[in-house]
Amino acid sequence: MQRKMVKWKPFNTLLKYKDILDIERNRSLIDKPVIMEDRITKIDNILKDANENTLVKVKYFNKGILFYITGNIKKVNEIEKYILINNTRIYYKNLIDIEII
Repeated sequence: MQRKMVKWKPFNTLLKYKDILDIERNRSLIDKPVIMEDRITKIDNILKDANENTLVKVKYFNKGILFYITGNIKKVNEIEKYILINNTRIYYKNLIDIEII
């Protein structure tokens, strides 16, 4: 039993390295930007005017990272509060900016 513990001890440093990578990844994450009332109104108006196959450019927040996507709106689901662009589901609460191209 003791021999197995000694045999695998050098590989324990890889676990420490994984912890360091997790810390570095978490440092690069950002907080969700605060959206002012006028931008919320703008986003709401664009979503009301947009129909399927409207080409849009969207900036959204997900898990600490800002994403940008351009594509056609495939679906606007007002009940579950999301839009579908290029098979990517973006919830209203994660929208930062949207503009019609």
